[in-house]
Amino acid sequence: MTDNKNESLTFHDENAILRIAMWANVVAWAILVLYLLNFANDLYSVISNWPIPMPPEFMDKMMMFAGILSKPAFGFFYFFVLRGLTQGLYLGLDLFINDNDEEYDDELEEKAAE
Repeated sequence: MTDNKNESLTFHDENAILRIAMWANVVAWAILVLYLLNFANDLYSVISNWPIPMPPEFMDKMMMFAGILSKPAFGFFYFFVLRGLTQGLYLGLDLFINDNDEEYDDELEEKAAE
């Protein structure tokens, strides 16, 4: 009976949170792989066309390298954000479950004292 009471007090479904965390994890890995494949494709095209004309000015060279290196940087950024979201959901769920376990233990102690 206490389980039904505790379930009625929650505003979330633990299984839904676990599914969201799982899909955030899957999407994080998929994004990372796609960005790294895109980066590898860019490197392949630069290497296959190696005598490419380099821009004469320093800032133009920096913009060219930044354009190539931005793809793995964005991929890692999205990966870490989604992995952080996943870990935050797991941490919140652990804290909530731990808090409910303590309340349930307190109720059992009160009943045993009676």
